[in-house]
Amino acid sequence: MPPPILKYVDIARLVGAGLKCPSCNGTDCRDSRWHSKAEKLGAADFRPYRCNDCSHRFLARNNAALERILINATAVVMLCFGIFVVVDFWLESVDESKRAPVGLAAAALPAESAAGAPNRLLTAGLPADANDDPAIRARKQQEAADNGDAGAMLQIGRDLATGNNGQKDLGQAAKWVQLAAATGNPDAMLELGRFYRDGVGVTQDSARAYVWLSQAAAAKNTDAVLEREALVRTMGEEPLRAAKELSLPSQPVAALIRPK
Repeated sequence: MPPPILKYVDIARLVGAGLKCPSCNGTDCRDSRWHSKAEKLGAADFRPYRCNDCSHRFLARNNAALERILINATAVVMLCFGIFVVVDFWLESVDESKRAPVGLAAAALPAESAAGAPNRLLTAGLPADANDDPAIRARKQQEAADNGDAGAMLQIGRDLATGNNGQKDLGQAAKWVQLAAATGNPDAMLELGRFYRDGVGVTQDSARAYVWLSQAAAAKNTDAVLEREALVRTMGEEPLRAAKELSLPSQPVAALIRPK
């Protein structure tokens, strides 16, 4: 008896091939027994089948059932392959539609917050050589810092502390970082805590370092949490108690001297 799926996908029946009932044209047939030895001897290359739909018994070629199974199995394989090709083509077209052109992707970049790096959109429309010009980048960074961009202030302070732009001035670096920290920028508060911890441009003061690291930690800066814990391990009980009691500098931001 053929597999049940062939009852629903019966290409052989459509093309008039394979096993089918001559009475009702049904294809749901099973093997039947010979009525007699004489019937068997008189029907060479044939065998008996019985239709499950109408119960009609008939003789058909020995390979009729196998032929029908092979035809239908081939049709099923071809159908599955066709579905695979269509689905693969559709998925590829969907993936292609999601790929935006490089120019549009660059134009769609979101503006970064003032606490992060300078906005990349400021340089998106500039020629390639302008973006690579250190003088132009430094000028735009200075303009952003003058307009109150805490990220630009912090970067200027870091560059002055390390001499990245060829000029190293620890005092000016500390002032720029102080300006950025006074805005509540977590990264700037972390950097100022490091400056006080290491004595970069300011007098080394572990208590003030603890205060600024604590402020950055309170602003969800995970690096500040780790560095504050490391600092605490180097402090005695009395300095740590004094650090916890120490309040933040009360002078307003306007009182900080902006470097020229």
